[in-house]
Amino acid sequence: MSSTLARRLFWPLAILLLVWLPPLGAAELFYLGQRIPDIHKPWRSGDYRQLREALEQVDSTQANALPRRSGEFTGPIYERMVSPENFRPQLNIYAPLELRQNEAREVLFELKELMRLYFDFRAKQQPYAAEALGLMSYSLRQQAILFTLTTEFWMTLSQSEQSNPVRLQGLRETKAAAAMLSGSALDYLELTQAFGRDELLLYSAELSQQLPELFVHLPADVQTQLLARIEKLSTSHRYQQVGQDMAALLPVLQMIHEDVQRKLAQPVKPEVKTPTLDLSAPTSTQ
Repeated sequence: MSSTLARRLFWPLAILLLVWLPPLGAAELFYLGQRIPDIHKPWRSGDYRQLREALEQVDSTQANALPRRSGEFTGPIYERMVSPENFRPQLNIYAPLELRQNEAREVLFELKELMRLYFDFRAKQQPYAAEALGLMSYSLRQQAILFTLTTEFWMTLSQSEQSNPVRLQGLRETKAAAAMLSGSALDYLELTQAFGRDELLLYSAELSQQLPELFVHLPADVQTQLLARIEKLSTSHRYQQVGQDMAALLPVLQMIHEDVQRKLAQPVKPEVKTPTLDLSAPTSTQ
């Protein structure tokens, strides 16, 4: 290939990412003509929403143009999309707990919408296999953080508030969403026709790291179901390395499950009422 031709091929790729520095020094980043958030700082839910809307526009006009996990020019966008640094605002203990909980919920929603873009189950083989699976494993961590924040917020409520039907419904929905996401995460391991071997090997390694943090929050019956599925995957998966990853994950989850069972078996301690302080004026004696 001549140097002239190489330069011609390089520039269309290079201009995919265009950084413009206005007078105030704030960076604006564009991807295929669509403005996207700054990839050099942690993202919040608004940043994810901006990216999702930009990529929806890109995907509607250009095929095979979403940011790639290992792309030379688009890789940094995807890396920011699944960066653990993005969790920092949600884990900031100095910020109001309810705001952090709402932020985690909004980010999880945007991640699910991004997965809708990257997954294409009309195709026999996924065009964005590595990217879609990476978003799934990242979403597991986000779901775990949301569950933790929801539980912490629940503990701050009074007994009457904890019994409020609206609060109870919100907690049930969080549990159901966590159970559904965990089950879906295992489903993808079995889709060996839709995902390539290398992508599934990377995904199983990521899954074995992310799942325990969410597993601890799941109801005992859901844990039992997942354990049975993971045990089956550990012995019968098409790819030996995936089976080994699941085999290594299994005892970790079994230990968590047994600990949950022990705590459930313990008798509930009666609530000790704190005696009220008598602040009335003493009666005078004649």
